[in-house]
Amino acid sequence: MHNIISPRSWSRGFTAGALALALGACSSILDVKNPNNVPESALENPASADAQANGSLASLVRMLSGTTVPYAVATDELDWIGSRDAWLDLETGGLGNFLNEFTDGAFPNVGTARYLGDQAIANLEAFDKAGTLVNRQSLARAYLYGAVVYASIADMYDDFAFSSKTVPAAPVGRANMNKLYDTAIGYLGKSLAIATATADRYNITAYRARVKHAKAVWGKISPKGAVNTANPLVNDAGAVSDANAAIAISGGDAKFNMVNNLEATAGINIWFEVNGRNEHRVGAAYTNLKDPISGATDPTATASLAAFKAFGTQSGTLWMTSNRELHLILAEASLAAGNTAEFTTHVNTVRALDGKPAYAAQIPAQQMLAYERQAQLWLMRRRLADMYRFGLTDPKWANNPNFESAFTNKGLLFPIPNVERLGNPCIANAALCK
Repeated sequence: MHNIISPRSWSRGFTAGALALALGACSSILDVKNPNNVPESALENPASADAQANGSLASLVRMLSGTTVPYAVATDELDWIGSRDAWLDLETGGLGNFLNEFTDGAFPNVGTARYLGDQAIANLEAFDKAGTLVNRQSLARAYLYGAVVYASIADMYDDFAFSSKTVPAAPVGRANMNKLYDTAIGYLGKSLAIATATADRYNITAYRARVKHAKAVWGKISPKGAVNTANPLVNDAGAVSDANAAIAISGGDAKFNMVNNLEATAGINIWFEVNGRNEHRVGAAYTNLKDPISGATDPTATASLAAFKAFGTQSGTLWMTSNRELHLILAEASLAAGNTAEFTTHVNTVRALDGKPAYAAQIPAQQMLAYERQAQLWLMRRRLADMYRFGLTDPKWANNPNFESAFTNKGLLFPIPNVERLGNPCIANAALCK
């Protein structure tokens, strides 16, 4: 297992730092200096390179710990049991409400992670070009974290605007969101060219396979409202190549995880919301998941749920990808190509890791693939796209006359939320930013 531990962010304290400078001429009880305040100009110092990469990671895991909650509630991965009606909208598939307080509350962390990730890359690239970057592995890590940000946005959002601080940007539009996957793939290629540690090379290669596969899946659910469930399988040559390469680097049950050790924040932290506040619980579709071959409770889901519960309420592990997912990517490609023997081999490689009985065409192959992806990829931000392309629905989804819903608009993802719309006039009128 290849874990990445998140440090605290270097970006915190800039606002307080500016205030301290404004009060610098005063002589009073407010005339204090906080050693944690770092002026932005300090980021021009090559000595800050490792800290900038660490800050990019910190902002990334904060983003994922928040966005995973509304995403999972909108699928069958989590069930809402609390008291806030905005969660009910998500539970019933109402993704299209840009005023939803929880997608809105999580979004500032998305914008921050995107901005800080790109800034860290730009700064470290400049140091590298000038020959002042002491540790090039920090640049490799910055590329990886930036790639995760871009791919995660494409996985979860219908649209995005690349605003920069107080400078607004026009939304790119759903039709162009697949280009975010291209950016992620480009970052990962640059990261792999630098990374030297075996664990890092596995993480980068495995995640690139997952991103290439996700881009192909995105094509199956786009444009929204026109999902072709009759042809849901993808066979991407790049994803297949990277999946095989990653498995060759680190075989067995290798995983790429990120460990979040940042403080819990109510409303935007998945461990607090589920294990602490109990606003949600594990979806019944997972607590009652039965293996279609044995008929017994699925041991994969049981292990994942137990691991999540053990994290407690403050922090935990964000599951990114694994050899299990890579074998399922290879299985899907084989099935799409009509090679059922190879499909069966990959599926049974995954099933054997949890002691499940072998698949031998007891059920249709596509049904087996969809099932194993459900069992193996819980809370990995894959479920909604899989539900759309495999023609699956959450029993709680319902028509909503007030805004777009997954119930009636297959392929629907999250809109740009209100917090960005309020500060960005180009969302309502893209012509303002052309």
